[in-house]
This record gives sequence, C-alpha cells and structure tokens, in this order.
Amino acid sequence: MFGNGSISQGFPRFFTPIQTDLGLTSAQMSLVFSLARAEGSAGGPLIGWAVDRFGARPMVLGGGLMVGIGTILLSRADSYWELLVLFSGIISLGKSAGFGQTLMAAVNQWFIRRRSVAMSTLMTAFAGGGAFVVLLLNLGIQQIGWRDTILWTGVFILVMTIPASFFIRSRPEDMGLLPDGDIPEDTASGRSGGRRSAAASTGFTFMEAIKTRTYWLIMVGAILRVSVTNGMLVHVFPIMELRGISANEASAWVAAMFFLGIPLRFVLGVTSDRFSGNVLLAVGMAVGAIGMGGLWIGPGIFGMLLFVVGIAIVEGITSVNWLMLSDYYGRARFATLMGFMSLFMNVGMFFSPWVSGLVRDAVGNYYWVLAVFTPLYLVSAVAFLFATRPDPPARSQRRWIGTETTGAPQPAPSAGDGN
Repeated sequence: MFGNGSISQGFPRFFTPIQTDLGLTSAQMSLVFSLARAEGSAGGPLIGWAVDRFGARPMVLGGGLMVGIGTILLSRADSYWELLVLFSGIISLGKSAGFGQTLMAAVNQWFIRRRSVAMSTLMTAFAGGGAFVVLLLNLGIQQIGWRDTILWTGVFILVMTIPASFFIRSRPEDMGLLPDGDIPEDTASGRSGGRRSAAASTGFTFMEAIKTRTYWLIMVGAILRVSVTNGMLVHVFPIMELRGISANEASAWVAAMFFLGIPLRFVLGVTSDRFSGNVLLAVGMAVGAIGMGGLWIGPGIFGMLLFVVGIAIVEGITSVNWLMLSDYYGRARFATLMGFMSLFMNVGMFFSPWVSGLVRDAVGNYYWVLAVFTPLYLVSAVAFLFATRPDPPARSQRRWIGTETTGAPQPAPSAGDGN
C-alpha cells in the first residue's frame, strides 16, 4: 500500500515542486516518469521470469531495499541527471521488482478458488495507497518541503517492506501445502477445486499463450488503459492548476478518486467471478472515456466529478484485467506472461507522459492531449470486449477430461515437457 502509493500514485505530487526547484521544463520532468516506465519495459519480462524461477520473497526484499535507499538518496538530488538515475533507474527498478507484478504473482500462486477475493484485496491496497499517501505527501510538502518528505518516505518504505519480506512465502508448496491452504491429501477428495483447480494449476505454457488472439487483445486493451491513465496522472496536478484549481484542492480531488477506487477495486474484482471479465473491462473503459471527457471539456465542478468517478472506475477494474489473465491462462506462467505484456505496456507508458509534456511546452495547455486520450479509452474498451476465453491447449484438454472422469487431477507434467 505505502510503496505503490508513494511511488506510483503519489510521486506526481512532486512534479511542480521539483520542476520549480531544479528549473526544469514540463518535457524534462515528463521524461523522468517516461524513462521510469522504459526501465519497467526492459525489466518486466526478466522480473517475471525471476519471480517464476526464484519466488516472490527475495524479489520483495531486494526491491524494498532499492526503493527505500534510492528514495533517501533522491531527497538530496541537486541535478537533473541525479533525478534521472535515482528515480528512473534505481527506484523504478526496485518498485517493479518488489511492489508490483511480484506481489500479484505471489497471490496468484497461493489462491485458485478464492483468487478473485485475494487479488482484489491486494489491488485494493494499491488503490488505498493512492488515497491516503497523496494526502500525506501533500501535507509533508507544505510543512517540511519536498526534500524532507521524500527522505521520510524512503525511511518508511525500508521500515515496512524489509520486515514484511521475511513473512512472505513464495508458494504454498514451500510449506507442503496446495493453493487455498489445501493439503496434498485433499486433492483426491476434490477439495482442491476440481476442474478449475487443475486447469488453473496447469494452464498454458508461455508459447501456447502468446499464440492465442485473446492474449494480444488483452495486451492492446491494457496498453491503452495504462498508457492513457499514466500520461494523465503524471500531469494531473499541472492540468488542474491550468483549470484554476489550487494544489490543496487538486490533492483532494486526486485523493477522492483513489478513495472511490478502494471499494470499486474490491467489488469489481470479486464480481468478475460472476460476470464476464472482458465485459466488465469494456464497460469500465467506456465509463472512463466519459470521465476523461469531463477533464477535457467538462465545465467546473461537474466536469471534475465526471473525471473522478470515471477514472476511479478505470482504476477499479485494474484487478479484473489481471484476474482475467490468470483465469484464462493459469498460475504456472502468470508472472512471465504479465512481464512480457508489461514490455509493451511500458513502451506506451514511456511515450504518453513525455509527449504530453512536449505538447504542454509547445501550446501552453493540455487540450489536445486530452482530446487524444479520450477516444483511446474507447478503443481499449473494444479490445477488451473481444478478448473472450481462449480454447485450452490440447494438452490441457486431456488433463481436464481426466479430472472430470476420475474426480481428481492427473499428475503434473514432467520437467521436460516444456511447461
């Protein structure tokens, strides 16, 4: 909650203070965020492979150390290159390794039957970080300045994440258990989840997954979702400033957006078991387009309300995106598939804030940025709508048939079958 809230959702609050203190342009500040995403683009597949290979526990510890130490050093940065190296390099790499896909991969390893509740709880914590930490950072900047606020942020990250990493277990098998807390003897009795459990445990190999049309449709929808949202959130405080909204009021609006996202992430994630995830995502992105239109051309308070509700729903369906990926393709290669997808997602997240900053410097406002962002949300909605469940690979079909026939999953594939 705190790590993601301070680095992902909260750091844009430092946009204007750092820009003013170091005498940077909007494009230069935007490049800091863009390069951070580019680093995630390069590191995402490697991190995914490392999580699947070595587990979440060492990744959380290493990532927490990098973010905490990097943030403490950032508080004393006096030049643009120091800002780039520390935030776009060390801090961003540590966050990717310890706070994002690693934690989702760990939850995905531990739960099958209750995955939607578990994953939604984690994603709700991410949203909660944005809601609470943005207000704390705003208060810190006002009372002690941006440098000391960043310093104490790094200290708190170290204090929280290092002890937490020692309690994390990467997989239930490390404790002689199966997902959902089952014990091996319960498998034959069907307690381990029947067909859904066997399918989710086996799932697709990496090559099988990327050969399906659905995987690429999910990727297109996710790329547009995160690129547009990230580009807007990086510049949300300057955008609101141009609308005549003070820094305190802007912080309140952004916090309200994340507060609303707290129940939405949980409720929408849990209900994805009962409704088609692709339909939920399509509807959510369509509502998000209305919200983005509110920030673009919506008048006064009404436009801001549309924006807060619309983007809160976009943030709320984030958990559905990853739940659908896990549900469609299984738990065995979830981190790898997510990491490969992040390779392309972060390319979009690199360009969206940087180009937005260039446009802002060129024309003096964000009108055309938002005019492009709004319809891109609709394109994302269409991509998600057509991302229906793929046919299982022939290997998995045989396994599921065996499960239904015998009442118990068949033995796991050997190490040499490519899975």
